[in-house]
Amino acid sequence: MLGLRQHCRVVGNSMLPTLQDGDLLIYKKYKHIKNNLEEGSLVILKHPLKKNTLIIKRVFKLNSKNLEVRGDNALESIDSRKFGLINYTQIEGIVEHIFPKNLKSILN
Repeated sequence: MLGLRQHCRVVGNSMLPTLQDGDLLIYKKYKHIKNNLEEGSLVILKHPLKKNTLIIKRVFKLNSKNLEVRGDNALESIDSRKFGLINYTQIEGIVEHIFPKNLKSILN
């Protein structure tokens, strides 16, 4: 199922209500030449202020040089409103699937 996909787990509340702490995300690696981003896409990014840290945000606005990203939960999110625009080279991947942390309880 994963193929060339990556996965990560959500930590924190910056993307509530879309993503919950503990949700599992499946994402495809981002290649600027091949992948087209759209406003509203969920992306995995290299944190611009913390080395070796990934963050999950929604594409808010984009142009040919950079993009603005925001968390869905404005009160809990550190995003472009705090650290500015993101360069496309900071994008690690585009979220394709969300598996809720409580998936077992939904299936039972």
